[in-house]
Amino acid sequence: MSSKQKIKQKIKKYLDVPKKARIGDENKDIELRLGNFLIKEGYIKETEDREEDWGFVYYSFTKIISISKKEMPHQKWEDCVFKMGRNKEIEEDLFPAPGVETEKYRFLHEANHAYQEYLCSKESPEDSKEWYQKSLEGEISSCYSKLFNFCFKKREEVEVNKKENEPQKGLSVWGNAENYNYKNNEEIPNKISELAVRAQEDANEMITMFLWHPFYFNTYIDYLSLNYQNKEVREREATREDLERQGLIAISKEEASNLKRIVRAYVKEMVLTIDI
Repeated sequence: MSSKQKIKQKIKKYLDVPKKARIGDENKDIELRLGNFLIKEGYIKETEDREEDWGFVYYSFTKIISISKKEMPHQKWEDCVFKMGRNKEIEEDLFPAPGVETEKYRFLHEANHAYQEYLCSKESPEDSKEWYQKSLEGEISSCYSKLFNFCFKKREEVEVNKKENEPQKGLSVWGNAENYNYKNNEEIPNKISELAVRAQEDANEMITMFLWHPFYFNTYIDYLSLNYQNKEVREREATREDLERQGLIAISKEEASNLKRIVRAYVKEMVLTIDI
C-alpha cells in the first residue's frame, strides 16, 4: 500500500460524516472527495496525534493535520458550536454532537484550511503567503477572496471603535480565539495580520458549515442577520444581544444574501476542481 493510500485510510473515518449531515445535502460525500483530492495534490501529507491540548491544527508548511487525543471540553463545545438547524427529513439536529461528531466536524474544518492553502498557492503562485495582502488590495477577485475580504472588513469596522480590553467580534466564535492576538503570538506581527487571521477563520468556518450541510450554514447566516422569517431562528428568540454575548457581528439581510451566494459559488467551484 502506497503512502497516499495509507493516509486515505487514516482520514476516512474523520471525513465520513454522520447520516444527519448527508441526507438532503446536494453535495453528498464531498468531505471524503475533498480529503482524497488534497492527498493527491500533496496538501495533506500526514496526520499526527496531538497530546498537549484538545486542539486540531493544520500546518501549512508540513501539510500535516494534528489531531488531539483529548476530547473537546464540554463547556468549550457549548461556547463554540452553533447549536441551531435541524434536518427535517429525519428530525435530527444538524449540529455536531459532543465527541465523535465534533471530532469529524473539526477535522473537516482543518481539511478546509488545507484546501484554502491550495487556492492561495494557485492564485498567488510566487508566494502563497502574499495571497491575503493581494486579496485586500483587490489584485485577486476569486470566490475565496470575496469571502475573506467581507469577513476582514467586518472585523476592521468593529476594530475602529473597539476599546482596548473589549472582547473580539467577528463572524464566527472560532475567529475570536485569544491565541490569534498578535501580542500573544510571535507568528502574527501586527494588528492587520491579526484581523486577517481571524477573518480567515471566519471564512473557513462558514465554508465548513456549508459542507457539513447547506441548511446548517443557511440557518447560521439567518441567525447573524436576525432573520425572523426563519422558524429555526425565531423559536430560539435570537436577538442582537445574543450575538453580542457570543462576540458575533449582526449583518443585514442584503449582506446575508450576498454571503450565501458567495459561499455557494465557492463550493460549486470546489466541486468542479476536486472531481476532475
